[in-house]
Amino acid sequence: MTNARFFRLLAPSLAIAALCVAVPTQAATFATFDPLGSVGTYPYSINASGVITGTYETGGNKAHGFIRATDGTITTFDPEGSLITEPFAIDDNGRITGEFTPHSRSRSHGFVRETDGTITVFDATSGATYTRPVGFDADGNIAGSFTDHRRKSRGFIRSASGKVTVFDYPHSLVTAAYSVNGSGSITGLGLVKGFGPDYGFIRAPDGSLTSFQVPDALSTEGLSINGSGTVAGDYYGSDSVTHGLVRDADGTLTSFDPRRSKETYPRAINASGAIVGTYQIGDHVYHGFLRKPDGSIKKLDDPDAVATTPTNVNDTGVVVGYFKDAGGVVHGFIRTP
Repeated sequence: MTNARFFRLLAPSLAIAALCVAVPTQAATFATFDPLGSVGTYPYSINASGVITGTYETGGNKAHGFIRATDGTITTFDPEGSLITEPFAIDDNGRITGEFTPHSRSRSHGFVRETDGTITVFDATSGATYTRPVGFDADGNIAGSFTDHRRKSRGFIRSASGKVTVFDYPHSLVTAAYSVNGSGSITGLGLVKGFGPDYGFIRAPDGSLTSFQVPDALSTEGLSINGSGTVAGDYYGSDSVTHGLVRDADGTLTSFDPRRSKETYPRAINASGAIVGTYQIGDHVYHGFLRKPDGSIKKLDDPDAVATTPTNVNDTGVVVGYFKDAGGVVHGFIRTP
């Protein structure tokens, strides 16, 4: 399993829909934005109100967190001593969680930024060398992954009061939590010991785990889960190609790829089941996509882009992400339907 698949880190029937037809992109409004001094802007999350968080680079291997309000105002922030700040999720109240690497680069830590700007730093455990929070549930609990002192990746849940519960996919070398929904259900990847396939999983709030795997796939992973329990993910098939995947709450798996896609990488799913991500059609040629709940897929590219990566979509259908321009500079974008 490559690093890109690790962090980006009970098989039911499979309904293949790999020949989804791309439909022409309808008129939509694209807005580009960058924090002052940015040489690379990477939005990662948008909440129901349209507030965005992410990271931006300023050169010299430095990166900072930002918040973009709905009026376009951008606020930047860093935990004390941070060299690289990466906010990954913002909830509907405006709380933000993510990770940061201090100047020593000896380990990374998790953080929570409250709406008043207060930042709390935490580690999943005292021996954690790498803590990566990925999101909040409705009660303020934070889910994520961490690497322990033995360099084993494990999952965690941190309560609003700071108590941490650690969990592992059974018999795994790697447990990677990628997303949590409002009810506290978590999806991710379990890399089992030996030479068997990797499995996607859903961890319910009571701690029970449900595995899922595309038949004959070498690796299957859940990347984003919505409130109804539908998961957007991907799988690396026996054809040595990465395909998009939807797992419905009843366990049905559906494969999909935009037309001409050689590799498909979903990133996020919203409450209605709309999925955004990116797909590759040639060497270094990437496009964004929007898969509607009815299964139709449209190309989603910023007009100024040579490569577009949508990273999230909120429940009103507003898409956020980043794109590379002809000069190789990366900018943030918002697409309003």
